[in-house]
Amino acid sequence: MKTTTFLFVLLLALVGCRKETISQVDDGTLPGQFRMQIDPVRCAMPTTQRITVQVTGADTYQFTYDRFGAGSYKLADIKATKLSATSHDLTLNGQSIGQYNFEEIRDLKGTKTCWVLEVHHAVGTSEGLAFMGVKE
Repeated sequence: MKTTTFLFVLLLALVGCRKETISQVDDGTLPGQFRMQIDPVRCAMPTTQRITVQVTGADTYQFTYDRFGAGSYKLADIKATKLSATSHDLTLNGQSIGQYNFEEIRDLKGTKTCWVLEVHHAVGTSEGLAFMGVKE
């Protein structure tokens, strides 16, 4: 069992560390498509490789994701509260589900500073979402 778990984690690390570049035109706005970025220091088991964020109202958003091809899921009415010029808190029904911050992340190539979307919502359920990624 330990060997299988190790191989699965290694596979996720290799998939997350592709040679795609981060968008240099990212102005810190939330709408767009994000791809998974694995940071070995803050590693969490992701439930999807990509999230699409769409505006649905004033400071409200909808997240669309696929749970590694197991179906299409949506989280609607997500509220983004700007805490500072480089930090946003994401809430759903008054509960914090993540952050969108300009921060430092690590990968096999080193450390870089960029906008990072982190979401953790109902992780133990079949529709839960655990994700950390950067804008494509």
